[in-house]
Amino acid sequence: MKWLAGIIVLILLVVSEKFRKFAGVFVLVCAVGGLLFWQYQEYEKNKSRNRILPSELVLKNVSFKLSHSSYEMTGRIINNSEKFTLNGVQLKITIKDCANNDNIDCIIFSEKNEYIYVYIPPKQARDFRKDISLYSDQNKEDRLVWNYAIEYTESE
Repeated sequence: MKWLAGIIVLILLVVSEKFRKFAGVFVLVCAVGGLLFWQYQEYEKNKSRNRILPSELVLKNVSFKLSHSSYEMTGRIINNSEKFTLNGVQLKITIKDCANNDNIDCIIFSEKNEYIYVYIPPKQARDFRKDISLYSDQNKEDRLVWNYAIEYTESE
C-alpha cells in the first residue's frame, strides 16, 4: 500500500504545479522545524552541562585496582552544589608507565574518557565503581601512575 501512495505522489509531482509548490514548502518547513528541534536539544544538553562546575565536585579515596582483564576505579564523589542534582561526570583519565618509583621518567601509556553515571542530590555524596579497560597491546614495564580530571558534569 505504501508503494501505491508513493506512485500517486510522484504522479502528482509531475502533473500538478500546485502540488509541486505545496511539496516544496512542506519540505522546507520540515527542514527548518528539524533544525530548530536539533538546536533546542543542543541548547538543553549544554545547559545541563553548565549547572554544576567541576570545581563544585570533590573526588575522594579514588583508587585503581587490577580486576581480571580490566582495572576497577572506586571512590566517592561529593556534590557541593547548592541546588542542582548531579546525574553524571565525564572524566579524562591518563595512565602513565613510570620507571622506578619517581614521576619524572614517565611515558603516557593510555588516555581515556570515561563517563560515570551517578545520582547525587545537592550537598550529598555517593560511592562509585567503574571498570576501565585498557585497549593497548603495550607491555606495562614498570609502575602505572593514574591521573584523572573532570571534563564536565551533567545535572538536572
